[in-house]
Order: sequence, then structure tokens, then C-alpha cells
Amino acid sequence: MSSELGDKQSGIISMITDPSKCTANWFIGLSMWGILLAILNILGCVHPSYHYSWGGLFSFEMTNLAYEAKSDSAQFVASDAVFIAICSLFMSLGFKAYAKTEDGVAGFFMGLFVNDTWPALASIEEGGIQRTLAAWSTLLGFVFYIYFGINNMGWMDPGVYSVSIALIAFGFALNHASRVPEGEDNLD
Repeated sequence: MSSELGDKQSGIISMITDPSKCTANWFIGLSMWGILLAILNILGCVHPSYHYSWGGLFSFEMTNLAYEAKSDSAQFVASDAVFIAICSLFMSLGFKAYAKTEDGVAGFFMGLFVNDTWPALASIEEGGIQRTLAAWSTLLGFVFYIYFGINNMGWMDPGVYSVSIALIAFGFALNHASRVPEGEDNLD
């Protein structure tokens, strides 16, 4: 029984330390987003009146307050350093996985812009109406988040998250649905 538990634990650890390409995409994307939020938080641009404490947010204020009064100058606290270190660790694990691929780390950045989803913004023939709607939904989700963040200093607002995540998730779901092969059996 203990060997089964050890196999499961080593499997989880190896999934984190040696992620697949899909997991590496998530590690890199979420880490880049986290580092951007941490830098904006340090500069005081993440919220109009608060400075976030990552330790307080992630511990549900068991360690310290999550929201502190914002000062006029840049604020750097220990939880910012820890959060940036954690994001950097996961980003390096993602880039390590991409370094093993044929295209390397440059393939990740090129894949963000050169893929078969973005051409569907202008043409239904690129993947059908589903992929066109997926591309537009994903783009609108990211544009809405960036616009709201810049315009209202609301980078961590639950309202902007709910709108942008719904659009982005709908875009991802439609994009994957557009790639499903046609079935042979009729389910009627």
C-alpha cells in the first residue's frame, strides 16, 4: 500500500517538475500573468486605493491583512518577493519543458501569435463558425480585461474576472469543439 502511495506522490511531483506541453503552457501563462500583477501591485497600479498582500490573499488573512492602504510611492513587501519567486519557479519549469521540444522556448512565443485560431478571426473557412466565434470570444475576453485594467485600475476586480474568464473559457471550449472529428453514428 505504501508503494502505491509513493508511486502516486512521485507521479504528481514528476508532473510538476517535468510537465507536459499542455501543462507547461498553463505554467508559463499563469506565471506571466502573476508576475505582471505583482509588478503592478508593487507600483500601486493594481487597485485605486489598496495594495494587495499576496500572503494575506492566499491564506485568507490568517497570516496578515490581504488589503492594505495604498501609499503614494511604490510598496514592496516580503509577500511580493515570495509570490514573484513562486511564479518564476513555475515559469522556469514551463520553459524547461519547452526547451526539450523541437521548437524550443521560441516555439512557445511564436505559437501565441502563429497558430490556426487567429486566422479564423477574418475567415469562416479557417475552421468553421465555431473556430471564428472561439477566436473572437477569446480576443474579446483578453481585450476587455486589459482595457478595464488600464482604464479603471481594476486588474484584480471580481467583476472583470467574471466577464473576461467567461469569454476566454467559452473561446477555449469552442476552439476545442471545432477540432472534434465528425462522428459516424447518429445519436437520434
